[in-house]
Amino acid sequence: MVENLREIVFKCDRNGHFTLLNKAWMATLGYETADCLNRPMDDFLHAEDREIWLSLLTQLKTDQEIECKELRFHHCTAEIIWLELSARSESQGEISGSLTNISDRKRAQAALREANEALQLRIEQLRRENLERRQAEATLIQSRAQLEQQTQQLEATLTELKQTQTRLVHAEKMSSLGQLVAGIAHEINNPINFIYGNVTHANEYIQDLLNLVALYRQYHPQSHPIIQEEIDQIDIDFLLQDLPKLTNSLQVGADRIRQIVLSLRNFSRLDEAEVKEVDLHEGIDSTLMILQSRLKAKENRPAIQVIKEYGALPLIECYAGQLNQVFMNLISNAIDALEAKVNLWQSSNLVLGAQLPDLQIQIRTEAVEENSISIWIIDNGTGMPEAVRARIFEPFFTTTSVGRGTGLGLSISYQMIVEKHRGSLECSSAVGEGTKFLIQIPVSLSQAKS
Repeated sequence: MVENLREIVFKCDRNGHFTLLNKAWMATLGYETADCLNRPMDDFLHAEDREIWLSLLTQLKTDQEIECKELRFHHCTAEIIWLELSARSESQGEISGSLTNISDRKRAQAALREANEALQLRIEQLRRENLERRQAEATLIQSRAQLEQQTQQLEATLTELKQTQTRLVHAEKMSSLGQLVAGIAHEINNPINFIYGNVTHANEYIQDLLNLVALYRQYHPQSHPIIQEEIDQIDIDFLLQDLPKLTNSLQVGADRIRQIVLSLRNFSRLDEAEVKEVDLHEGIDSTLMILQSRLKAKENRPAIQVIKEYGALPLIECYAGQLNQVFMNLISNAIDALEAKVNLWQSSNLVLGAQLPDLQIQIRTEAVEENSISIWIIDNGTGMPEAVRARIFEPFFTTTSVGRGTGLGLSISYQMIVEKHRGSLECSSAVGEGTKFLIQIPVSLSQAKS
């Protein structure tokens, strides 16, 4: 497992000399692993970061663990590679840890900084131009129109930057999530196909053996004492009764795993970045499968009921992965609202002995007009006041506590539905009654664009 990890795993002595390196060291930095053992880590560090590492070595003598320290390493080609260090001191005096390649993230951060600096320069330039125009306003009346135009450009630039930041965060999140889900599905798919393909044959072979045992017991009931002793010891009657049940359980389990793998692959849809025709209900069901653990009953609340009222829909021409992400955002928000309702009910002592009302999410689909479909996602959670509902599609607006939400989910969903699918996303809500989201998209996206 250690050898096949993508992160570098290492061990070194108290002086920082490597005693163990996995294959990721060579894959990341290009050096032969064997040539680097017994050499100090600072041989491969950027000159400006060596003192940081030596200081961390000293710190590890008193602190058991350090995390998330960013260091620059030299690739064998002289390229600078950014690695994130996590390490801990072991009882034997050794130091073990991992190094994660964060070069792509550092480059993205640098690009974002450059974009922000360029934007600040542009803003300062626009401010200077506005000042000059205000000074000449008394004599140059036409400059007012130019000033308004420049102001609009500034607002458009700021809006574009905010949208770019939103798309960047979403792209990174969806890329990581999609690759993770697709990778898990792929890794599970190979062994389960092997198991599933052999369970049927195993059932047939076991049944043949059971038939043979039955014939033997019928025509040779008086067996050798040693054989009879073994029959009594293994309790053959129970074995003959229980073995078919066991093989049937294996078949059911294999079927269940295949359904889960199919749901994971349906949800990620990394191979469907382009517009294609899909069954919308498959995407909703896959999303519900992914969220199944959140829908189940917990210690403090009953299970959340999902009421599906699917209409007869044609195949929808769309970006399947993006629509699945919209379903994920809206259904996750509905679950959050229902859990908030449970917490509010449990903390209230106004009605003693009252029972917690049913927790429900209703998903309704229907075809409307000639070239459009509607999807309703309705919950009976806490609901929202109008002041909150009016802002839910704004980027970075969130009512959750710090660390629980970024305020991008509904904003991204709105962009996907309105901009990418030429549809509409509407919300209605009342405090204490619940929330309704209505998605309307065209059946044929190519016709809608034209």
